[in-house]
Amino acid sequence: MFFLKFFSILFNVLEYAILIDVVLSWVSFGRENAFTNIVHTITEPLLRPGRELQQRLMPGLMIDFSPIIAILIIGLLKRVVFTIFAGF
Repeated sequence: MFFLKFFSILFNVLEYAILIDVVLSWVSFGRENAFTNIVHTITEPLLRPGRELQQRLMPGLMIDFSPIIAILIIGLLKRVVFTIFAGF
């Protein structure tokens, strides 16, 4: 039960961090502070593979789909983890 709660909190934090990162990219105007640095530190390892894949498949595209890809993968991982731990 502890593992389910832990992973639930972890996945929720990651999803919210990605959403906050998206909003910050719209409104931050290039200013950085401790909060934005923490958010970028959390999200960059999750978003970088999606950005690199998008750059290889669709170079020059101005829309960043990496947050959508990351949230979908987190959702898939959440289902897998909860399915595994539901059996215990």
